[in-house]
Amino acid sequence: MGSVNRKNIIFLGHSLIEFHDWQKRFPRHHVVNLGIAGETAEGLLARTGEMVNIYPSADLVFIMTGTNNIAMEDYDFLDSYRDIIRILSSAYPGARIYIHSVLPVIFEWISNESIKKVNQMIRALAEETEANYVDLYPAFVDDQGEPIAEYLLDDGVHLSGSGYEVWCRMLDEIINDDL
Repeated sequence: MGSVNRKNIIFLGHSLIEFHDWQKRFPRHHVVNLGIAGETAEGLLARTGEMVNIYPSADLVFIMTGTNNIAMEDYDFLDSYRDIIRILSSAYPGARIYIHSVLPVIFEWISNESIKKVNQMIRALAEETEANYVDLYPAFVDDQGEPIAEYLLDDGVHLSGSGYEVWCRMLDEIINDDL
């Protein structure tokens, strides 16, 4: 368990990224949390160029974006997402890039049917860009396809500790097996 296995990991995205202590969860690695609450895919794209200059090295990059776009009924953000992946692939040619599905919510203004459709588009984008797709959605719904409330805070959007634990267990395999 020496420094040979230590990875440089970047987490990018909105509040679901920002609100978790990824470094504490993955202490063997150097983890940078670049989540910003309320951020859209376009906002993430706007700062990606500067970000790769500040953080010139990455082994793994995890991206979660789109929830805030969906909340604003903006479903036309895949071009921005594609550009984010292109910039990251160019800046970190040896890195593995992982893009996450959007998580289900219990929120009046966001339809889980819309989220499922967006997730199909994100999956296709992963294939197109040769990014890796992390499908979290099924782990966050019950047998009837309803969001598991205990994984969410009272707002129905942000994750509880147990929700983050489900996510992190899925990432454990990737982080420990990759590279």
